[in-house]
Amino acid sequence: MGRRPGNCDHDPMESLIERLDGVERAETAVGVPLVSATFPAGEHDRVWRALRAEHPRTGLWPVLGWTAGDAAEGTHHWCGRSQGPAALAALRQVDAAERVALLVRSQLEERLCPEDPSDPQVTAWREEEFAESDPVRVAEVTGPLTDVPPGVRRASTAYPPTKVLLVPAAAGHEVLALVPGLMAIMNNWSGGPAHPDLLHDDHVLVLRHWENAWGAELYLPDFVDLELVVTRPPRTALAAATCAVEQMSYCYDLAQTLGDVYAVARRQAPADHWSFWWD
Repeated sequence: MGRRPGNCDHDPMESLIERLDGVERAETAVGVPLVSATFPAGEHDRVWRALRAEHPRTGLWPVLGWTAGDAAEGTHHWCGRSQGPAALAALRQVDAAERVALLVRSQLEERLCPEDPSDPQVTAWREEEFAESDPVRVAEVTGPLTDVPPGVRRASTAYPPTKVLLVPAAAGHEVLALVPGLMAIMNNWSGGPAHPDLLHDDHVLVLRHWENAWGAELYLPDFVDLELVVTRPPRTALAAATCAVEQMSYCYDLAQTLGDVYAVARRQAPADHWSFWWD
């Protein structure tokens, strides 16, 4: 990479992407234009933030970790109705908050269904499960937020990305509909009868809900890893608990990386950077 973002010796209407190396252009299977570039290791956060700041002018949303060619190639495994503007238009008819509530309900169903409720030990266990799905009760356990956690950067710290992709999208959630394949369909996720599988549409709708609720913005989608920058994270115990219940329902593998719902409410929900990982 030549000059650093912030230098004044360039056209103010020029995008940073034009000053990066390895610029590549491609189109998805339904004609969505993509552009990408590369940069030195360790520059990813600065590059993403500079391109995100340009978004109101360019209309291009930055996501880390992808080249235009690789992202476009992945879309050829999806039918036309499941991607691009058509998919985005269909998803606009779905209430994102209701979908997240459905995921929460489905996860509780899955955890409660198989055991005999007449067994006293099962009764106690079921009560614990209900408590961990109730934001009010989670907030009672976690108590007031006294410290803002630093945020979790699981993938971008372990494997610093050196590629950035730009997608013509009004917001981060649209990227996942316009360019399917950046996130995998999670075959290891299972829910109850209300919603037995985690669908690709769920990624789009969860992110749209969190954009509206917390200002969560797409940062790095990488098949089984997802990172979000959060501009308005919850900062009360109840709000953090509500967010943590949703996060655990969407990605219960957080139990392996962060701990139980109480740990998520303390360690991730109030932070300005969230990470998810599906094993």
